[in-house]
Amino acid sequence: MEKVLTTFSTRHRFRFINSFQLQFPVFMNLPYAGAINLNEITFGLCGGMCFAALDYFFSGVLPPTHQTPQEVDSRLFGYLCDRQLDSLKIITVLKFMEWMIADEKQILTRIKRYEIPKLRRLLQKGEPAVLGLVRVRGVQSPTQNHQVLATGYELDPLLEQLTIYLYDPNHPNQNPFIQFFLGKNATPPPLVQSTGEPLFGFFVIPYRFQKPPQV
Repeated sequence: MEKVLTTFSTRHRFRFINSFQLQFPVFMNLPYAGAINLNEITFGLCGGMCFAALDYFFSGVLPPTHQTPQEVDSRLFGYLCDRQLDSLKIITVLKFMEWMIADEKQILTRIKRYEIPKLRRLLQKGEPAVLGLVRVRGVQSPTQNHQVLATGYELDPLLEQLTIYLYDPNHPNQNPFIQFFLGKNATPPPLVQSTGEPLFGFFVIPYRFQKPPQV
């Protein structure tokens, strides 16, 4: 059994849920889909909240303790929107779109060969990692997918099972996790998220530090 936990804990999370009524249009240009207005998406700032939580974590500063989205002021809200756009660079959006149309065998092979080793290296260095979760299949808007923060993992070689511990902005008061069954004869579905949403794949999203605003 191999277990690795970073020092990212519940106190490093935002306490408010990722549910915002955006007060002004926030557009993101997607290849082949054109401009997408984040106002039209119920949960539109998951990537921004993950990036911002990491910014505070690496700064050694705890994030604001707001309990609800309504308490978030314009400065913090603007920062979360900026970081949301940073989390969805064109290369990341294209990867989401590619994985949405790839077959299951391709996705599972990519996760095993590339994404899990990359994730384990980051977590072993004590660095939480932002994950893109593929939630939809086929030709749909990639904004229906999701982003979370991986904070640790547990690998059971006997059961051929990897458990990834998460901070999920949609579930700030829970301790969700992903289970990935690595064995060739694993009973489907090979990927499960503890909070029950559909999950078809995941990959590590590149993160670059930005100094967070002082609150």
